Amino acid sequence: MKRNKLLYILHDIQIGGVEVALLSAVPELSKRFDLKIMVLGSIDANMTSHLTPAEKACFHTFDSPLGLYPITIFKMIGFIRRFAPDMLICSLWRASLLGIITKSLRPETRFVSFVHNTAFFHRLDRIFTQTAIRKADAVFTDSRATADFVKASFKPAIPVNVISFFITESPEIKTAPALDHRTIRFMFLGRINPVKNLPLAIDTIQYLSDRGYDATLDIYGRDDGMLATVNDYIRARQLEDRIQFRGEVNSSQKLEAFKNHHFLIQLSANEGMAMSVAEAIQNGLVCFVTAVGEIPNYATDMQTAVFADISTPEAFRLSLQKLETVVADADLYDRISSDGYAGFRQVGTYSESLIENIDEILPDKVHAGDR
Repeated sequence: MKRNKLLYILHDIQIGGVEVALLSAVPELSKRFDLKIMVLGSIDANMTSHLTPAEKACFHTFDSPLGLYPITIFKMIGFIRRFAPDMLICSLWRASLLGIITKSLRPETRFVSFVHNTAFFHRLDRIFTQTAIRKADAVFTDSRATADFVKASFKPAIPVNVISFFITESPEIKTAPALDHRTIRFMFLGRINPVKNLPLAIDTIQYLSDRGYDATLDIYGRDDGMLATVNDYIRARQLEDRIQFRGEVNSSQKLEAFKNHHFLIQLSANEGMAMSVAEAIQNGLVCFVTAVGEIPNYATDMQTAVFADISTPEAFRLSLQKLETVVADADLYDRISSDGYAGFRQVGTYSESLIENIDEILPDKVHAGDR
């Protein structure tokens, strides 16, 4: 029996929550559906190295400068029409534009707009996301906070479903190391982007160092326009021996990094799910984070994480003092670490959640397993 055709469109395959989550689901999606993935940018080969040749064959790149997008979009639409998907899932604004056009040309395709943030980054993001939600048959979101944002901002008359963004089941035992105070190891995992407020993470290491702690920070991620500025900030504070850039990591390298750090730091101005934070808690790290996006829905200050207030310099100074109480107390650190790990012990995965929600929207649930 013929399988349903599923087309997923996103911007790039680089390090980031959207991309990592999708890659975790590719093996199961490719078994269950006739799957194609359109990538509107580049693919980092390191990110897909764990996939089989058949799974890699699902990817189709359309890497084009944004200025040529109006020209290359005809080629993209031609690819979509030839594939004739039963369901189309679009992540982020450029993908949304393709979804809008496809739904207009092929109304029988079930169109899902996948929203990942509780804010818009520019005018085109707002326009195309808003239009996609109006055209879509359903909206997927990466968190309850994002779902609430979509419902409040657009009041859609279609389902708004939250997809789990945990890509793996919880480990059998907590993997984060015990705090022994020889070296207190922090990590950051994500794009090196202004919204992440990495200078505040550097200030955190300087604060702890000035207080006599041997604190280090490893920064994992891809430069998204901020690397030179962050490097200058580190040099100005003479912290080159304490803060290192480690580059991008794949899923297995990320899990290894979790085993070698006590804290994850993320002081973003806004977030959706904040996948790296959730995964770090899942593995037992204590996260020093701003309570934005979905974070306050899955973490509690001084119980399963340490919340930072970055609204004013004085508020952040008090947050650093609060963090220091955890750094100085191995028993308190272990309690927060253990309670966070226990809270995510039975969490569902992205792959399971995504397929379950696809099944609810497709008109006929025909998969490989039904043949």
